[in-house]
Amino acid sequence: MNEMVRTERELFDGGPPSRMQRSLGLVKPNEPRMVWRVVLAVLVGWVPLAVLAAAQDLALGADRLRSLLLDFAVYARFLITVPLFIVAEPVCFSRLGRTVRHFLDAGLVREADRARFDAVVASTRRLRDAIVVELVAVLLAYVMIGALMRDVPSAVIPVWHRAGGSGSLAFSAAGWLHALVSLPLLLVLFFGWLWRLFLWGRFLWCMSRLDLRLIPAHPDHAAGLQFVGYSLRAFSLLGMALGAIVAGTVADRVVHAGASPAAYIHLIIALVVCVVLLFGGPPLVFTGKLFYTKWRGTLEYGALATGVGGQFEHKWLTRPESIDESALAVPDFSTTADLNQVVANVYDMGIIPLDLRNILLLIVATLLPFVPVVCMAIPLDAILKHVAGLLL
Repeated sequence: MNEMVRTERELFDGGPPSRMQRSLGLVKPNEPRMVWRVVLAVLVGWVPLAVLAAAQDLALGADRLRSLLLDFAVYARFLITVPLFIVAEPVCFSRLGRTVRHFLDAGLVREADRARFDAVVASTRRLRDAIVVELVAVLLAYVMIGALMRDVPSAVIPVWHRAGGSGSLAFSAAGWLHALVSLPLLLVLFFGWLWRLFLWGRFLWCMSRLDLRLIPAHPDHAAGLQFVGYSLRAFSLLGMALGAIVAGTVADRVVHAGASPAAYIHLIIALVVCVVLLFGGPPLVFTGKLFYTKWRGTLEYGALATGVGGQFEHKWLTRPESIDESALAVPDFSTTADLNQVVANVYDMGIIPLDLRNILLLIVATLLPFVPVVCMAIPLDAILKHVAGLLL
């Protein structure tokens, strides 16, 4: 079977924890069961925390459940971020698969490079399904959690997470479940997306090594590669998921400590920069090739425009007496104008295949979870008065 027959949707449909989900029957061929997986992730990641916190309240008369229910960071992680990591899969896989296929459909891959293209697709699939990657993701998740359990001061651990002792490892039952089940679930899903992003960047880097059929005068002003920049739209839900993690932590500080969202503006800016670099970085591998293509096009199309322009001047400007109303119907004028437009496309060509609108869409998606945080910091009566002032 030709490699591209199976590429459009499933080339990036894998990575941690896909193998584990398939072995548990959560995912079947052509049956992603997305809604069921979202529900199951919430049932595993958040619901047991509430049950155990409530049980501890009944047994010890503590206030663990209230502490958990007021923990916005937990809501953000397990009721927003984890579901978004799952919901983003079909959106991202489909768009990235179509982008891969477009390299062939648009004729960018020369026939001499077709075997190399198929080899890159096949190697991407092998890396995607490597079992060692899934094992490393799980191991790394627990190593990171172990480091946090050892180094994080007990004073910053939420009330519902503690059993009542002063030691940093004096966790409640809900705290241990959070450390051993909920957080690993979140981290493994996150590492899975990092692995897919690495495979996406690797695929684009391999494409940039091919002798692609790039057209300096292409109307997309990116030699025909502007479609690669549209991949940023595939990562909008992931940007929102990462934004929700930070927004949940900021919400805790705003509500429980009376902090202002403006105090975290540097953190929010750093988040936006990281998200743009993370998802916008892979298409930048074409910058060198586009720079060379523009340089080549400037020379070649510039020479063509100079030659045609010289002939046009010699024919029409050296004999002004031959110009009358009938001259306007001569094809020379429209042909020269069309050529000049083509050459103008070359000079306007960019060397970065990213569109500002797609970058802004990614930024907006990342910042969207902060809207409720800002609303938390503004009294409701102030919001109502402002809205009333706009309407009246």
